[in-house]
Amino acid sequence: MQFTKWITLAFGALCLVAVAGVLNVSHLYYMAALLLTLPGISYGLGWYALQGLEFTRELPPTAWENETGEITYVVKNPTRLARFFLNVQEPLPAWITLLEEEPPPFNVGALDTTRLVQRVHFQRRGVYGVQGFEVLAMDPLGVFSFSRHIRGDGEIVVYPAPPLVETLGLSGSERYGWQELTSQLLRGASVDPDGVRRYAPGDPLRRIHWRQTARTGKLTVLEFEESQSVHLVIALDLQKGTEVGAGRETTLEYGIRLAAGLAQEAIRQGASVQLVTASSEKNELRMDAPVAGRGQERLFLTLDALARAEAQAAPPISEVVANQVGVLPPGTTLIVITASQDKALPLSLLRYSSTGTNVIVVGVDAASFAASPASRHEDAEAATRFFADLMGAGAQPYVLRKHPQGLLLPEAVLDEANQVTNAY
Repeated sequence: MQFTKWITLAFGALCLVAVAGVLNVSHLYYMAALLLTLPGISYGLGWYALQGLEFTRELPPTAWENETGEITYVVKNPTRLARFFLNVQEPLPAWITLLEEEPPPFNVGALDTTRLVQRVHFQRRGVYGVQGFEVLAMDPLGVFSFSRHIRGDGEIVVYPAPPLVETLGLSGSERYGWQELTSQLLRGASVDPDGVRRYAPGDPLRRIHWRQTARTGKLTVLEFEESQSVHLVIALDLQKGTEVGAGRETTLEYGIRLAAGLAQEAIRQGASVQLVTASSEKNELRMDAPVAGRGQERLFLTLDALARAEAQAAPPISEVVANQVGVLPPGTTLIVITASQDKALPLSLLRYSSTGTNVIVVGVDAASFAASPASRHEDAEAATRFFADLMGAGAQPYVLRKHPQGLLLPEAVLDEANQVTNAY
């Protein structure tokens, strides 16, 4: 396109010179000279378009997997000359895509500030580093292009989207499936009244004290003291080499979504949550402390850690449970999410199940994620032995398989040996 414009300008000047020579019209020579000087003038205007401008970039404060967000570029023009035909280009990380492949050019008025909003789609949870971006300008004739690199390192944390637990149907049978898993998770929720307090956003409506509310005119809720503590500890297996699959359809991604959904549901029900993982060699998880906590702050700390999780850790899940879970108070539910069949895991869990802790193991079926799975018969035999050892240690095993629509449908493994075999 630019080459064509050069040819057009040169041909126009040549025609003017030819006509001036034939007709002996001298002013046409000046017009030809002016036509040839236009690219130089246009070059100067295009070069100046980027001078004196101030650029900043605003990254989204929160981002969620499989949702859209905005990256905003702020351009401030402190001069009295408007700037035209500007554009911003930035190479985005993998799994973050622009909704508009070619953002339209924009202008900045004199002594004005312009905000350019680019909508993006976050395809996968994770932590994505962004560096600088390029600002492009074209001269008025569109012959020359100019660019200016703007430095601006940043980080976009894309949280895993917690699935709505109550919307998932039963899997397995009426008694054995997701609803049983969540009911076991929240068992021990018996409470005793312990006064009243002002309503806070997120309090269940069933706890509203209507008499006190009618008397004071302000929403008041019953405060409870738990007669049996409700705690949820999630141990997530991040051992290197255990992740099977590709993209968003991997054993690790299913395990992370499950952990996010369990954490959200537990916190919604008022339980405390603790996430236990091994620190990744590549990207250390950022949890403030390996202790349990309640409320939205704890939920976002958990989601932040899950966004940074990678299967790059050295120790197996049995060592993580043995060394990092610690002493658990009564009423605790310990859920282990793993895609491996760690033979030492049942012994690590026996320490907790023997003292009354509700222990659940969700095994993510790696064979359902593999492109070329190994012998199903051999996998079933190994699963039978592994689940039998878990049940012998007092743990309740579940199976989580790959689903065509990406749904999380854990299925409980029954005690009978033949039903254990049929689970795989």
